[in-house]
Amino acid sequence: MTLGKLKSLGISATWQLPLLLPKTYIDLREQAIVDSYADWQEGKDCVVRGILSNYTATNGVVPSRLTLKLVDIADRSISATFFGNTKYHLSIVAVKINRPIVVTGTMGYFSGLPILKNPQWLNEVNVGRIMPIYPGKTSVIKPEKVFDQMQELLPEAIPMCAERLIDELNWTLDEESARVGLVLTGKGGAKLSDLLRTIHSPPTPEIGTNAVKLLKLVATWNVLQRAKREAQRPPNSHTALAIESGLPARLLSETSLTPTEEQRMVVEEICQDMRSDIPMNRLLSADVGFGKTYVAAAAAAAVFRSGGTVAWLCPNQPLAVQTRDAISGWWPDLAPSLVIGSQGNSGFEARFVIGTTALLHRMPKNRLINLLVCDESQKFGLAQIQALIGDRTHFLNCTATCIPRTAALVTFAGMNVSRLTKPHIQKTIKTRLVTRTHRNQLFESLKRTILAGHQALAVYPLAESSTQSIKDRKSAEGAFKLWNTIFPGRVRYIHGKLSDIDKLDAVQAMRDNHADLLISTTAIETGIDLPRLRHVVIVHPERLGLNTLHQIRGRVARAGGFGRCDLYFPKDIEPDSLKRLEILVRHTDGFDVARENMRLQGIGDIGSSGLAQSGQTESFIPGHKINFKEINWVIRRWL
Repeated sequence: MTLGKLKSLGISATWQLPLLLPKTYIDLREQAIVDSYADWQEGKDCVVRGILSNYTATNGVVPSRLTLKLVDIADRSISATFFGNTKYHLSIVAVKINRPIVVTGTMGYFSGLPILKNPQWLNEVNVGRIMPIYPGKTSVIKPEKVFDQMQELLPEAIPMCAERLIDELNWTLDEESARVGLVLTGKGGAKLSDLLRTIHSPPTPEIGTNAVKLLKLVATWNVLQRAKREAQRPPNSHTALAIESGLPARLLSETSLTPTEEQRMVVEEICQDMRSDIPMNRLLSADVGFGKTYVAAAAAAAVFRSGGTVAWLCPNQPLAVQTRDAISGWWPDLAPSLVIGSQGNSGFEARFVIGTTALLHRMPKNRLINLLVCDESQKFGLAQIQALIGDRTHFLNCTATCIPRTAALVTFAGMNVSRLTKPHIQKTIKTRLVTRTHRNQLFESLKRTILAGHQALAVYPLAESSTQSIKDRKSAEGAFKLWNTIFPGRVRYIHGKLSDIDKLDAVQAMRDNHADLLISTTAIETGIDLPRLRHVVIVHPERLGLNTLHQIRGRVARAGGFGRCDLYFPKDIEPDSLKRLEILVRHTDGFDVARENMRLQGIGDIGSSGLAQSGQTESFIPGHKINFKEINWVIRRWL
């Protein structure tokens, strides 16, 4: 069975043909064929038959068109114009000249002459039935040609498709009847094959439309089930770790920090997961400064003290160094080794390693990792993380703002989540949207912050200047030149093109109080701890994702108290961008930001491939992307 140009519509195999869904239906049940054009009524839908007396094709202009002249039994004429690629239409009319043809469309007039608007080719045998209208592809295949091929191929393809879907869905006959039959017929009994036939040959347009909606719900159910299978990993008898019941509490008591009750509970929750023979797949969600690293480190220390191995993946070198130093200070016996790009091929043989993506390239393929901690997983591809996860590896995903895909796994697929909602110290961060009309006030506000003895951060979308002008405010480099004239020697800047040593030196100058203002690109986003930082200005925030913006905002007021985050857009922005930025004004909790972001951007690919972090998940229906309305229906009725 040859698919030909149908492949351009996302069909790769014969069994998929019934999943090419009609866009709409034309009801031809009560349509009489119009043989006489004497009573031509503006706006009336009709099926017209006439003799094709001549035609003219216009190519080389936009749009290309083919105009037919049809005459009725009394030699009255009408015209019908087909727009677009004329090649397909010419292949039909070339053999129909001076012969009868049938077309459907809407009666109308142009310059006082009768015309048929929006004409479509019609096989006369379809008069008296419901005709599905399929999508086409410009310059490849017309909807009329799709219809012809579908009518030829569907009888063989529908049983094949139904069988494949049953295997994919793993439904029993009772489940198939309940989920399809009851919705389709109201009394059960119908099968997937009946649903597919109804879609392509419905008794009414309404029933056809409802059948299409039902198949999309089936596809949504399938996506959610696959996501649940991903979120809940299969058991492995060698996974369970022998972590003593009192060990987590003892570890927390060994540090100079005083953990909150919430932190104690989350550490125990994580350790309890790792005592199980089901590999852990847990999200640790906590805003910046809420002790996420401390909690994850305590869990890692419990694994280490119990004889296990730990790998900790960081998105950048400064954060890897900072994490290593913090953990070494809390539990010196852990002595984590650092595996980063600037080092050689040493360190990965230790039982506790902390590193950047260098871990992906240097860890031996057969190395057992009992616990993998991934800090800010949105900075990594799923394939990178999976490369470190073995069948026996417990996985702890730590983030302040999870990506839409992770938020969807938590919300819809039951992925385990631990949330830290209470900070060690009280802080308040006010977020504002600032337009160019208030630029001078913003400039003065930033100066007042510094003059009051605090530190500030300004984030720019570009790293380097495109001009030598000191007034260039579009890049980190240009802003550094400007601010350094105001606070000479007290300004530093970092961006991704600088060496790791230069980045660390700039951050260290801020920590050592040798600088008051840091100019940066999003290189500052993740993990950098500057206790005196009180004010951040993000220029062109509409160019950045909510995850990134929330992470940058989290740099402020790490030591508690009041902080300010100003989102400054020098130019007017689109309403959709403004709506997205307003989420940050309304919400300060990263998990809430993530949920809102998920609803705005889409849930990402929550199927087993997990290639997309945002956007909509594609189902087994070509071109269909599931939405929240479908998800909520399935959860209420079928899950």
